[in-house]
Amino acid sequence: MNMKWKKRMTAVLLGLTLVATVSAPPAFAADKAPAFTDNKQMVEYFWNEVFNKHNTAVIKTMTAPNYIQHNPGFEDGRQAFASGIEGFLQEFPESKAEIKHIGADGDLVFIHNHITLNATDRGQAAVDIFRVKDGKIVEHWDVIQDIPEKSANNNTMF
Repeated sequence: MNMKWKKRMTAVLLGLTLVATVSAPPAFAADKAPAFTDNKQMVEYFWNEVFNKHNTAVIKTMTAPNYIQHNPGFEDGRQAFASGIEGFLQEFPESKAEIKHIGADGDLVFIHNHITLNATDRGQAAVDIFRVKDGKIVEHWDVIQDIPEKSANNNTMF
């Protein structure tokens, strides 16, 4: 396993946690996303499309061209984000990022997720934060930690 890619991509997997496995592309055109009632619903849809269904076409339609990335492993910009995610998904086609908790405060959406690279990976716990403006994701932060084999307590990370 390429640890550079694992750390780089799991950090961006808001770092984006996926509930489903690879699936067929959505039934709508790549430039048409469903109507959303709030930022939380929009970011949850985006997350699941990218990280669980591996539908990277939504990056072009749902992020701003000048997308700001706070993860030091990625450059700013929509294209840099798309290229990084596509490379990660090619290397780890079984990866997913399951949303465990999601919340919103104004223009910020927070996702607590469980990232795994395959069925045998213990994975990582991550919190991704997205800022939304004018119906587009414009900014991203993340904090990620490996899930240890043993814990000093009986609590899970989720």
